[in-house]
Amino acid sequence: MRKVILCVDDEAVILLALKFLFKGELGNEYRIESAYGAEEALRILRGAEEEGLEVRLLVTDWLMPGRKGDDLIREARTIVPDLPCILITGQAEEDVLAALVNDKLVHAVFPKPWDERRLMNAVRECLDEER
Repeated sequence: MRKVILCVDDEAVILLALKFLFKGELGNEYRIESAYGAEEALRILRGAEEEGLEVRLLVTDWLMPGRKGDDLIREARTIVPDLPCILITGQAEEDVLAALVNDKLVHAVFPKPWDERRLMNAVRECLDEER
């Protein structure tokens, strides 16, 4: 099984920036998959096992067309229980973020633009918590 980090955002530039950062920091240890929204991300999660992929981390935006990131995280957890999740957002409702943290659905929340060092520390923490 190939280990995967799944990045979800509706902006291509954000997905490219995350892929560049993660590849630069983690090398080829993880495959970086991108999805342009919640529905595409859920398709990837549902088909991962047949593709020989093990999604180890979900990094998602909150405000996207269609489904928001908190809804994606909740549904992703029904497919991959205990999937570590990081939320990156330019805007979000504080009560939604607080509920995600309180319910232990996200490991960390980062504003856009994010601090690369802090984000990578959180990514490594999630990946070290191997299931």
